[in-house]
Amino acid sequence: MNKSNIMLLCASPRSKGTSAMLLERIRVVTGGEIVFLPQKGSLDKLIPAMQQASTIVISGPCYINTYPARLVELLETASSAGGFTGQKLYGIINGGMPYVHTHRHGITLLQLFAERNNIAWQGGFVLGVGAMLDGNPLEKHMDRKTIVPAFDMFIQHIAEGSPSPDSLYEQAQKPPSKIMTYVFSKLLTFLVVKRIKKHGHDPDAPNWYIREQK
Repeated sequence: MNKSNIMLLCASPRSKGTSAMLLERIRVVTGGEIVFLPQKGSLDKLIPAMQQASTIVISGPCYINTYPARLVELLETASSAGGFTGQKLYGIINGGMPYVHTHRHGITLLQLFAERNNIAWQGGFVLGVGAMLDGNPLEKHMDRKTIVPAFDMFIQHIAEGSPSPDSLYEQAQKPPSKIMTYVFSKLLTFLVVKRIKKHGHDPDAPNWYIREQK
């Protein structure tokens, strides 16, 4: 792989979050530069960079079953522009839930984008409980004994330009027990409420979208 011709695209609005951390882990091995998806304005300037790269790695969080809308907008813009010539594409998506299937749709989205735009889909990596890392090293993951070697193998696939099988991340993450799921859901709710309060909002206030309009 040409180390100077790899594009590491972070689809998260957070420059120090888990999505960026995973790309930095890749960059140490593959080289390249991390590019952050602009949250405002035109996306047109990113298209030439995608077209000129030999390998594209996209990393982002899972919001509601898939990547943030801004990345979807970029993919639609890039698809309309065309001009791809067999670039290799890898994808990473991380989310708060410990279940792989709740985040896999994002990887499917990238695969469909690749198949329709003359891009070689090389596989992805789904990371459950990624949100709890909050940008900390992968070694802090609750399943670090299996996740770390699996993700490092994923990096090797990128470095070699070879396809990465889904089994790599599937076998590294086993669904938690019912008790662990209950404890995890309580912890995640606590963290969400804490963040809502941090930004000056009342977590017990009626939802703006469903409250009765007067």
